This record gives sequence, structure tokens and C-alpha cells, in this order.
Amino acid sequence: MSKVSDALYEVVDGLARQVLDAVFSGQPKAEARGAWVALLLIAQNWRDSPDLPPELKTMVDEALPL
Repeated sequence: MSKVSDALYEVVDGLARQVLDAVFSGQPKAEARGAWVALLLIAQNWRDSPDLPPELKTMVDEALPL
């Protein structure tokens, strides 16, 4: 389980870096939009987890309502 957790962390970290690079550079890119969607989809799949912070659940619910 530790390897899976580490791998998921690496994926999320890489996606978040793409989004933050675009935000801080002021240069939106298609890759950053794709990364943002991927992050939301990951969070959506974890939306019922008791470990998901409430503010992240709210953001996911607002961005990707079911």
C-alpha cells in the first residue's frame, strides 16, 4: 500500500506543479488545464473518503457536481 500511496503522491504533485507553474507565470496552458481536470477527477474519486479535507470536498462538489 505504501508504494501505491507514494505513486499517487508523485502523480498529484506533478499535476499540481503544472497548474501552479501556469498560475504563477500568468501563462495559462492547455497542459495546465488538463492537469487541473485530472486533479479534480482524482479528488472526485476520493470525495467520499473521510480523509478528504472538507474544503477540498466543497471545491470538488462545486467544480464537478454529480
